[in-house]
Amino acid sequence: MAPFFSVVVPVYKVEEFLRPCVDSILAQSFADFELILVDDGSPDGCGALCDGYAAADRRVRVIHQANAGLARARKAGLDAARADYVGFVDSDDWVDPDWLAIVRKALEAGNWPDMVLFDHRRDTDLPPVPIHLQPGYYDKARLEREVYPYMLWDARQRPFGSQLLPAYIPLRIARRQLLLDHYVSDEVHLPLFEDMAMAYECLYYAGSLWFCPERLYTYRVRETSLLHAYRPDFYREIQMCFRYIRSRLGGKDAALDRQINGAYLRKVLVGMTADARKWGSGAAAHTAAALKETGIVQELSFGGLPWDMKLFLLLLKCRMIRLATLAVKTRS
Repeated sequence: MAPFFSVVVPVYKVEEFLRPCVDSILAQSFADFELILVDDGSPDGCGALCDGYAAADRRVRVIHQANAGLARARKAGLDAARADYVGFVDSDDWVDPDWLAIVRKALEAGNWPDMVLFDHRRDTDLPPVPIHLQPGYYDKARLEREVYPYMLWDARQRPFGSQLLPAYIPLRIARRQLLLDHYVSDEVHLPLFEDMAMAYECLYYAGSLWFCPERLYTYRVRETSLLHAYRPDFYREIQMCFRYIRSRLGGKDAALDRQINGAYLRKVLVGMTADARKWGSGAAAHTAAALKETGIVQELSFGGLPWDMKLFLLLLKCRMIRLATLAVKTRS
């Protein structure tokens, strides 16, 4: 008999953090789930730890594979999942004991929606990324009215706009078939932000959603994590992500196209802010080289942008990178 939930944890170089993560999942008050640990060729002791959990608890299954990156590790777990509803947990984070129980109640209350979204916290003094949704049930009409116009980029949030809700995959539990249909395809390799590419596509095609305001998931903030470490190929990775998003969601709706464009520029400005912190006085030269190499600026348009972001984009298109870098530092 298939379990009610499948929980997928991609594992790579997290030996010191893996036990708190897995223990928090196995301690769930709702016990009808399977846990799929995907050892993505981890060079430390993670593989042995995973096998130890599988030997001790019949709910645990382990997939060992050559290192293929986070997106493909998650996809391997998704392919192996047996439940109708699937959730993801990153291997250095942890979940509350009633995580699955609360989601189970939300699914029943919402007449089995395609997706459940819940809130989160961080293990530092940093505030969580805000979720600008009212709790409860969203049918397709309400999604189209209250969520889709702002889901990727909400120009009302300043500076630079923001998402209505974060793209993090772990903040959602969704129907397996929805995930299979709209997860990043195997032939596409996105080294970063594959959660953004997948999460918003799934939400766009979901027939219904339930939002739980409870903070059920805790992010461990690490300087060496994919999300927080400085990445020299950031602009190329952002470009790959938004080209993929445009290939999947572009052209469906003018408002959605404006969101994609605004979110794309916002991520470029985030990259410029990171450059300024990393390179100091050399930030403008580093940014200019990266923008020239990728040609990102030519993929961005002025349509739908607020005046300050139009100004930033004008500076970039005129190759006034030093002035744009100074303005980003001032606004951030």
